[in-house]
Amino acid sequence: MEKEIIKQTEQNETPDNRRTVFIGAKVSPRQKEHIKSMAEQCGMTVSDYLLARAYNYKPKARLTKEEAALLQNLDNCRADLVKYTSALHGMSASQRHMMFNQIPFMVNWLKELGNVAENVCQFLNSVKEPNSIPTNNKTEES
Repeated sequence: MEKEIIKQTEQNETPDNRRTVFIGAKVSPRQKEHIKSMAEQCGMTVSDYLLARAYNYKPKARLTKEEAALLQNLDNCRADLVKYTSALHGMSASQRHMMFNQIPFMVNWLKELGNVAENVCQFLNSVKEPNSIPTNNKTEES
């Protein structure tokens, strides 16, 4: 994933948009620590964080170790749901009928399991996306 971020950064660096100019601002030591802390929480450098905020983008905070562990548990649950769904799809109608004794219930249940698994996948993918710096396609005159 880190290699993907580096590739994206390198692809976006043309001679016109390569960051070579320094802008400084005076801040108090407390403000500096706060900005640094916010950037670290988002998995960004201070420079990237400030640039993102300048473009009115609010980067997402990265997950804590505890949150990451919970997310991994959720991913494991999703994997189990997919396995159960696949196993139930592999059963014959008579086996499913014997197991649940109500075919309409079983069909609806499988659909719901599929929806839950899909929603969990979408959530996991959205959380894994790294923060990025928005591009400013407007000219400086606009």
